[in-house]
Amino acid sequence: MMITQASGLVAQAGANYFDGASKLALASKSVLLKNMTEKFAAEDIKGGVEDALGILITDLLVGTAAAVAAAAGAMEGEAAHIALDKIDQSLNKYQAILGKKVN
Repeated sequence: MMITQASGLVAQAGANYFDGASKLALASKSVLLKNMTEKFAAEDIKGGVEDALGILITDLLVGTAAAVAAAAGAMEGEAAHIALDKIDQSLNKYQAILGKKVN
């Protein structure tokens, strides 16, 4: 039963990971946007550009977190399918052995 639930649990963990990463990224972007705006207003072009690059990197990190979450769910789903196939094979072999001994 736990094997059949594994893919769902991993998908849920992936969603939680993405949720946490996106909340952190949103908070970071807010700070970076504030700093960038203040630096541009103070004519600190270099500092403003550095903050702008930080914002872009944050967007990349959110995209990466989404890809990781999606891949984790897909991989676990496949792993659970393989495990279920192995269990079915074992049960079929056991049933065949029992069938031979009974007859």
